Amino acid sequence: MNRRGQRVAVIQDISGLGRCSLAAALPVLSVMGAQCCPVPTAVFTNQTGFRRYASLDCGSLLKEFPALWKEHGVSLGGIYTGFMPAPAQLEAAQAFIDAFRTPGSLLLVDPVMGDDGARYPCFGEAFCASMRDFAAQADVLTPNVTEACLLTGTLYDVFRRGSPREQEDTLQHICTQLPAQTIVVTGWRIKNTVRNAAWQGGAFTVYESPAVEGSWSGTGDLFASALCGGLLRGDSLEASVRRAMRFLEASLADAARLSCPKEYGVPFEPHLKELL
Repeated sequence: MNRRGQRVAVIQDISGLGRCSLAAALPVLSVMGAQCCPVPTAVFTNQTGFRRYASLDCGSLLKEFPALWKEHGVSLGGIYTGFMPAPAQLEAAQAFIDAFRTPGSLLLVDPVMGDDGARYPCFGEAFCASMRDFAAQADVLTPNVTEACLLTGTLYDVFRRGSPREQEDTLQHICTQLPAQTIVVTGWRIKNTVRNAAWQGGAFTVYESPAVEGSWSGTGDLFASALCGGLLRGDSLEASVRRAMRFLEASLADAARLSCPKEYGVPFEPHLKELL
């Protein structure tokens, strides 16, 4: 279904410094033809990859959105959720989804919980359990490899020591355990390649691109935002994944060439034209 030009509510945090979360989703979705409507879960002076930061929890404000938007007659073509730093925000996000989701809308859940085989320090097991329930309703689910393991109780060790075949078999099994209609597991690295594994309608497909040396914050947010934008305008899953990968590959190449600090994210702005 083509939802070009429709509103998509993006429920996640915004940071003054660091190209991630809403700071990534707003320009990406906008250039792809969607009206991006921010629903902030928290405001950060700078994203959490910096050594120090200050933040404001927007959980109480988040609860006000459904009634006020309903009062204004708002309808949505999509809802896209990302970083939510507390279980109470999951509850508020659920109330928002219940208020605005319709049979024709897209619900994309990026279950931000961890990376590199470990949960982020701000999340405990209770939050991960709540996220498992929350993610079950998604039309499209975009975990990284660590988050896919956390959602299914899979040991991450195979992605450190297993052969490429063992890793692929594990990812395919993980996808069968997740209830979303469409799943894209991101950031799967093998040697000098980065791969994204997609599951849709029982079909498992692996997309591969050259890996860029280094690691930067916000890459998962950029990928999920570009994927969401493609699906909203009616592109196929394959076309949306490939476009998101090309966009991210070009941005990462610039980050490496310019020796960008990890916490500032990748300089994606010059490559937004690739998403038009």
